[in-house]
Amino acid sequence: MNTTALIRLILRRDRVWQPLWILSVALFVGTTVATIRELLPTQEAILHYANEIAKNPVILLLQGPAYGDSLGAAAAQQRGAATTIFAALASIILLVKHTRSDEEQGRRELVGSAAVGRHAPLTAALTVVLGANVALAGLITAVCASAGLPLAGSLAWGLMAASAGWVGAALAAVAVQVTQRARVAGAVAFTVFFAAYLVRGVSDLGGPGMQWLGWLVPNGWILRAHAFGGERWWVFLLVAGFVAAMVGLAYALSARRDIGAGLVPPRLGPARAPNGLRGPFGLAWRMHRGMALAWIAGGAFIGAGIGLGGQTAVETFGQSGALDFWAGRTGADDPAEIFFKLVVYELGVYSVSLYAIMTVLRLRGDEAAELLLSGPVSRARWAAGHLVFAVTVPVLVLVIAGLGLGLGDGDFAGGLAMTTVILPGVWVMAGTAVAAFGLFRRAGAVVGWTALVLAIAMEVAWEVGLVSDSLFMISPFAHVHYSTLADPGPGTLLGLTLVACGFTAAGLYALRRRDLAL
Repeated sequence: MNTTALIRLILRRDRVWQPLWILSVALFVGTTVATIRELLPTQEAILHYANEIAKNPVILLLQGPAYGDSLGAAAAQQRGAATTIFAALASIILLVKHTRSDEEQGRRELVGSAAVGRHAPLTAALTVVLGANVALAGLITAVCASAGLPLAGSLAWGLMAASAGWVGAALAAVAVQVTQRARVAGAVAFTVFFAAYLVRGVSDLGGPGMQWLGWLVPNGWILRAHAFGGERWWVFLLVAGFVAAMVGLAYALSARRDIGAGLVPPRLGPARAPNGLRGPFGLAWRMHRGMALAWIAGGAFIGAGIGLGGQTAVETFGQSGALDFWAGRTGADDPAEIFFKLVVYELGVYSVSLYAIMTVLRLRGDEAAELLLSGPVSRARWAAGHLVFAVTVPVLVLVIAGLGLGLGDGDFAGGLAMTTVILPGVWVMAGTAVAAFGLFRRAGAVVGWTALVLAIAMEVAWEVGLVSDSLFMISPFAHVHYSTLADPGPGTLLGLTLVACGFTAAGLYALRRRDLAL
């Protein structure tokens, strides 16, 4: 009842967010295809890539194998897995926002007081999120096809992304019935999705004898659609069946719980809080510790994996002559070395910047803000509790990852230099997010994420020759880039750090002078 009106309301509330994430993922796919076309200009280079890089243990775990020897197959192997993660994460966030988050903030009770059915909010949220993923599939298909890739493989890649979004939304629909907090529901849904993703990675890593393991999780079905490599359309029927089962379970659980409550009640805490939790920094530690430890562990795992197993394969690929164009574009003499730096750079700068921006923007959803600020705590001190993690956790992640890179050849100093040099660029992105939060209020999240998307898009466009060197230097990443274009000396790194401090100061100053509308 009145589900259509709720759908219109959700579309109006997300009139910026939904188009932004759909266009961002499609842009990510389009720039990937352009980059791979320049990186692997010949069929010989593509074959060598499939035989060397795509069979590396770290690549198999994180991205999966290549299912063909065409340009499209190489592009799908390189970024198909990342596309599924982006789609699932956005779908989980949106589904939780329009269900459990609305219940926490009292909107669900207000809506329920009108002529609205019990399941109408869940139905409206699922309709919008699932429909957004259909739009994403269509846009990815159009982007790939317009780049000259086969239509069948383009459609398969689009359906892979949409399927991941549908799975993420279905998991979130169940999680919001079980848990009582929006943050917990989102964390549970994404943890389950990512755990299934790692199960798929282990199955690919284990070879033919472990292939059965990947068929136990939806992530394995999705990546085995074989985009551009003899498409398997029937795997999407498995995804549809899984999503239907999870959505049916969500409706059944929704009928058994009270509005505002979860089936699993929250665990009661101690009567008195420890001394370490009696200030803004202690509370920030409690909020961020789980994610911080997970990113630090991920940095250690990926750094050690690349250091122990990835460098040899990358060097072999670089010596084959397939990367001569790329070496010339970046001004390097050694193609193997520059490609290794590219792998490390992309895993470091993009993922760590993502963490820094997410940490800063959690200021907007800090449930303890009003209680803290009602006491002798300034806004700057409250915000500083979160900013400490946005600044220090990237340091720990990159330092540990750099040490892991040195495990293969014992060059720990070289590994540290390769990872830590990008820190000032990450801090500039964090400072931009602080400035956006202080200056633009609720639109700060959109501005912060848009800044990261534009920086990545500009870099990819520069790498394929669509953006000039001078224009690329606007991005903070250009000054810590792995190519010879950048000169990350002490002066450059200090300058970026000062820029980051300036953005942060401007954001904190604006936060002190505006209404606190979180």
